[in-house]
Amino acid sequence: MIMSAYADAVEDWSRIHARECPLVVEQRTPPVPDTVIAPWLERAPFAIRAEGDFATVMAQLAELPDALCTDVAVLVQRFMLLMQTDAVRVRMEGITTNACKKVHADYTDVRLITTYSGPGTDYAPNGVANDGLEYYLDRVPTGAIALFKGRTYASDHPPCFHRSPPVGDTGEKRLVLVIDTLLQGTLTD
Repeated sequence: MIMSAYADAVEDWSRIHARECPLVVEQRTPPVPDTVIAPWLERAPFAIRAEGDFATVMAQLAELPDALCTDVAVLVQRFMLLMQTDAVRVRMEGITTNACKKVHADYTDVRLITTYSGPGTDYAPNGVANDGLEYYLDRVPTGAIALFKGRTYASDHPPCFHRSPPVGDTGEKRLVLVIDTLLQGTLTD
């Protein structure tokens, strides 16, 4: 069951439903201490996937530390309320490569991405390309929550173009959470 206590927090996220809004970023400091995240970064690369209703997803993510599970639970519930869905697809990933380095828009309706450690996701300001060929990118701050509108949201809603920051040659590692509805689509960020 989705907790109604998150209704006020979801109100800010609801801007993503406006036609002219391809991206919503909620600023926050990283919610999980580095001491909790460090052991997980040592395990990278890895991906833990979960899918289903809230209880099923959280049971599938039970191996995560309590502090991380608590934050994921809040984000899953808020996302489910925002998207009016009873089931989601979740991925927690330790990334050591350039992952999804091309600027793209996902084939989903709305995707939530938050980076717990390492550089956040790069995105095109205002969500779209300036000239269709060249992108001028900004970066979601580490810890912030970003909602990216995808290509399948609605035909008259522009998607948000973004990419994973290239970390493959830097030695940096990222711990990233991705939440989607159960629409068909890829799980790249």
